[in-house]
Amino acid sequence: MSIAVRIAQAADADGISRVILAALHSSNARDYPADVIARVAGNFTPDAVLELLRRRSVLVAVQDEVIVATASLDGNVVRSVFVNPALQGQGIGRLLMIEIELRAREAGVTVLNVPSSLSAESFYTKLGFHTVRDVYHGNERTLVMEKALSSRHPIGVYRDRLHRAQVVTLWQDAFGYDTAHNLPTLAIDKKLAVNDGLFFVATDKNVVIGTVLAGYDGHRGWLYSVAVRADYRRQGLGASLVRHAEQALSALGCMKINLQITGGNDTVVGFYEALGYGVEPRISMGKKMVENIPTQS
Repeated sequence: MSIAVRIAQAADADGISRVILAALHSSNARDYPADVIARVAGNFTPDAVLELLRRRSVLVAVQDEVIVATASLDGNVVRSVFVNPALQGQGIGRLLMIEIELRAREAGVTVLNVPSSLSAESFYTKLGFHTVRDVYHGNERTLVMEKALSSRHPIGVYRDRLHRAQVVTLWQDAFGYDTAHNLPTLAIDKKLAVNDGLFFVATDKNVVIGTVLAGYDGHRGWLYSVAVRADYRRQGLGASLVRHAEQALSALGCMKINLQITGGNDTVVGFYEALGYGVEPRISMGKKMVENIPTQS
């Protein structure tokens, strides 16, 4: 059996739809009532699939130029994994998931999620996913499962005793802070006082090579101090740090993330645009609370 996995094209919409509908009416019909199957099937007509191709990274598995399976990556979420019922159990779904995980890592995803049908729970469990909660849409039960992706450089919570001196050096090199309210030591102290667990560092053998701070006020989230050591740049680490912070904010219920960039820094703008951020028509304003800023000796 020769199977090729590739990015889906617009011309694949009909083939993708046929695979999904066949799987729904065969495999999934064993676990869900007819009205649920009919409702879900309505989301995968050829026209609906064509629209999904514009919004997600969709893969297809092809055998003898015929589409036999599909899967898609939507940010850090795996969606619409379906295999032709006649070919299930032959490793095609696993091939698609290997490619999905590779693409997720390249995009900086550190925790991969999948809303699984009851029918697919054992499949994802064998791939290392575990169930974190159930979601109900009427009488349709979906299992939200997740898997931590291994990273070349682990990202974890900042530990003051281990990381402070290295973070101070990194921020001085990356940002050149020279105003009292932006001093790295003060910024660290202020963040630790909040104790929100949203200060992350990337390390290589206990050496700090990257940082990101996140903030959440219960409505919006913010990103700050995304920094990567010069000799580790252009390796995807900055994207991994941002994705890690995004996932931490998402877990808190955050619906929108904001960040600020110094004017004229087009390179950084491009970096964030590649991660899905957009320049918004806003006027950024600020006010220093001088009574809280220590004087420099």
